[in-house]
Amino acid sequence: MINIKEKAPLLGKTAYCILTGIIGTVVLIIFLSVFIELYRIVPFVPWIIAFNTAMTGYSLIEKTRDTLKYKQISSISAGILNVLITCFLLSVFSFYLFDENLFSIWDFALFLGIGIVCSELGALLAIKYFKLKKR
Repeated sequence: MINIKEKAPLLGKTAYCILTGIIGTVVLIIFLSVFIELYRIVPFVPWIIAFNTAMTGYSLIEKTRDTLKYKQISSISAGILNVLITCFLLSVFSFYLFDENLFSIWDFALFLGIGIVCSELGALLAIKYFKLKKR
């Protein structure tokens, strides 16, 4: 049987890592929109998402260390959730500000692919780093 009290800290750490990536992406896009028109920021969004999902994957492994059983699957799931929530927020903001969505369905598919790959790469980097650090 699964004990909820044992899993709650792990769930909290995972949620913290995902929310940090989401907030980082949204804050960076809002910061850039102060200096640049929003439609000119759209080409930079994949790079911003890539960086923040890589940081999400790294942060997830860093915070949970050996408590996660399936590290790669967990980091991929965290990257997917990060991208889905971020894309939802960006769509809501762009629709609210411009009465239209600035991103197509292909953009969202690209963001999802980037999020999966970069969160996995961030997790692999963290795994290798902590293995080297143990030596």
